[in-house]
Amino acid sequence: MTHTSRRTLLGASASAVVLAPLAWAFPADASAPRLYRRRRFKPLVRRSFRLTSKAGAWPVQLTAVTNLPRTAHGHQRRFALTFTSRTAGPPQGSYVLRRRGFQSTTLFVVPSDVTRRTYQAIIN
Repeated sequence: MTHTSRRTLLGASASAVVLAPLAWAFPADASAPRLYRRRRFKPLVRRSFRLTSKAGAWPVQLTAVTNLPRTAHGHQRRFALTFTSRTAGPPQGSYVLRRRGFQSTTLFVVPSDVTRRTYQAIIN
């Protein structure tokens, strides 16, 4: 018979509390490599999306899909996404990119101007 100590149970409970928010921020299917392909984003340039988190949602538009320096032109797994917003958006961080008919995808976005109206996400 196996004996489980109170310390083991408390440790497991603490881990669950720490990791539970990550399950919301990073859905299991968001890590699928097929979600992070250039061909998936390129046709959606000039389309509207929402960056969402527990803190709120911000409307953005995908304005460009560009090559990374020293990367083959049109590389499917290494590229940059540029988003713009009409108003100041969120601080840098991980957000879920959403759009009707588009599978939600977690991205780490960084504001690229001081007004926080232009954002970039690097897919690498």
